[in-house]
Amino acid sequence: MKTWRLVTCLVVLGFLLGVLGLAAGPSGWRSPWEAAGDLFSGDEVVARLRAPRVTLAAILGASLALAGSLMQVLLRNDLADPYVLGLSGGASLGAVTSLALWPGLPPGPAAAAGAAGAAVVVRGVARGAHDPARLLLAGVAVGSLLASATGLVLVLAPADRVLRSATFWLFGGLGTPLWPALGIPAVLLAGCVGWGLVRAERLDRLTLGDDLAAALGVDVPGLRREALVVAVLLTACAVAVGGLVGFVGLVAPHVGRQLAGAPHRGLIPVAVGIGALLVVVADTVARTAFAPREVPVGLLTAAVGGPFFLWLLQRGRR
Repeated sequence: MKTWRLVTCLVVLGFLLGVLGLAAGPSGWRSPWEAAGDLFSGDEVVARLRAPRVTLAAILGASLALAGSLMQVLLRNDLADPYVLGLSGGASLGAVTSLALWPGLPPGPAAAAGAAGAAVVVRGVARGAHDPARLLLAGVAVGSLLASATGLVLVLAPADRVLRSATFWLFGGLGTPLWPALGIPAVLLAGCVGWGLVRAERLDRLTLGDDLAAALGVDVPGLRREALVVAVLLTACAVAVGGLVGFVGLVAPHVGRQLAGAPHRGLIPVAVGIGALLVVVADTVARTAFAPREVPVGLLTAAVGGPFFLWLLQRGRR
């Protein structure tokens, strides 16, 4: 009961902050692949620019939070986040390549394909999804190679506008999303949350170790494959529609464990709510703190997540 009260409080707080975000700040940076109009009335600005952006921020944060919770179970490492398996490197390479070659098209599909391709390569290099240490090392290596390739594409990009668009996307510039673009991410998030709640007890057993989980009746290889696929889908979809927003998948699960405990049946809804709340707040600050200029939201989440990561390392050392 306490868990659902906490979730209700988070939802209400997120709604209030979302309303604040709708009414505050400039209309924001418009990426070249968006079809937003140039002149809106006050009501149209809320309905066509700010409301979908707040919704996108909430979906993005919730997706990354759930993906982070699953990655921490998969790798048995509290410092894991959705980008540790090279997913961000694959998404970056796909999106930047799309912007360089086809600047008039949305980079989302290429980003999603890049993230999924990176996951396949990492799993192939690690020779399976059953050894957390091999997955972690393979992800770091593949992510470094993909980051180098992304930098090369940026250097060779033919136009300054392509470079600006790619820079905003790489740092989590949410832009001005259109309502139809949010349908697939919302449905995917709802389905993945449902999967997590159904598998919550098995995920709890998996945290005890593979041998003990298998002794308790868990199909460990199958569950690991499912969790990896869900984490990849969530991360790929999130970066496809909102760019790279780091550290949300690290911070939200940790705060969720402090508030709701370790069992995933309570952790998943709380972490999802915290992730959504974190990105909505960060996006509101990004649009208003330096108006009329806009700061990519990924820079603000990194400013929060970096010190949080160092604090976790220091606490682990103690």
